[in-house]
Amino acid sequence: MSVQVRHGEWVSLMAADKSTDEERDMAESTRRRFLRAGGIAAIWSIVPQWGCDSNSTDFREMPTAPPMDIDGEPMTEDQLPEPAITSNERFYLQSINGQNYDPNVKVENWSMAINGLADNAISNLTYADLLAMPMQRQVMTMQCIGNWIGGPLIGNAEWGGTRFADVLNLAEPAADATYVKFTSVDQYTTSIPIERAMRDNVLLVWEMNGDVLPSKHGYPIRLINPGHYGQKMPKWITRIELINENYLGYWESKPENRPYRWSNDAFATINSRVDSPLSIWDDERDPGNGGVTVTLQNIRGRAGETFLVHGVAMAGERSVERVEVSTDGGTSWNEAAIATRSSPNVWVSWVYEWALPPGGQFEIIARATDSEGDMQPMDDAGQDLYDGRTGWHHVAVNVNKNG
Repeated sequence: MSVQVRHGEWVSLMAADKSTDEERDMAESTRRRFLRAGGIAAIWSIVPQWGCDSNSTDFREMPTAPPMDIDGEPMTEDQLPEPAITSNERFYLQSINGQNYDPNVKVENWSMAINGLADNAISNLTYADLLAMPMQRQVMTMQCIGNWIGGPLIGNAEWGGTRFADVLNLAEPAADATYVKFTSVDQYTTSIPIERAMRDNVLLVWEMNGDVLPSKHGYPIRLINPGHYGQKMPKWITRIELINENYLGYWESKPENRPYRWSNDAFATINSRVDSPLSIWDDERDPGNGGVTVTLQNIRGRAGETFLVHGVAMAGERSVERVEVSTDGGTSWNEAAIATRSSPNVWVSWVYEWALPPGGQFEIIARATDSEGDMQPMDDAGQDLYDGRTGWHHVAVNVNKNG
């Protein structure tokens, strides 16, 4: 089964999953509208227990899956669309001073120092200096290390800036420099190994989705560090220091009497999310700041009619190879269709056609497998080491008979 997707819009669904005879029969229908289910079943708030300070999320209403038409032949990988881009307004926000913190940096008063173990230390690299360097753009998905399973603290954007390695080389790092330490306007600190900093896809950026980097997202300069959680991508950078120790920054030096440790590697892990029938992706109704709209859903329809289950998956520096969906709480699994191109450091959209049962309560689960064959763990691996949540996303639904 293949799906064509444009940002914010599903266009066409072509061919169907061949996992069962019933699904093959449904695929033979050339024109079928997907069910649209609605209703508000619950309203509540979630506050993450670990990290991601001051991010409360109100769950109020769920946008239903859009209607889709079945027509045509399966698409090949190179025919699939690129993954959806998250608008700047919709992209999640986090800071050690709360999600709405905005230092309102004035670029004419800003400069960045690069010093420490450097043979040519720089005291005041300006915004104009950086903009004069070669420009590079790349798409990357960023996720908060404190995002909960199925949570909204993730987004995909095109970032524009210059290679971090080129900036570091201006200062001529000494041979004994092993780590790069960052200090920001808000006094946030973190560090990364210098060999990671020197990768071609690590950028100092001043653009986000073709616009000037928004103030709350790190203007004038932030780090883009693929393969890691946002913890390792500091905003509002004022100082870069070359050091020869494994420095523990703001989060890594905690836990402040908590029963877990913060990861100093913060490598992005494989995970997936169900957006429908429990949706947290609604650009039109939910304009930003990490807020989302979610409602447990009652699905109405005749037995055998099709409901579109869809979501996103990501795998850090690997690509997503496969997504599976269970509609019976994990007893059986069916392969979903990867609906967008799959590449490292970028999420994919996936879809699954669920032939509705006669009625009752059901549990939908998604799990992803990466390009190295590693499957998303069933259990949450972020309990003792705070290193990103890995458990399967479970969504309970009621299917009500209709006719």
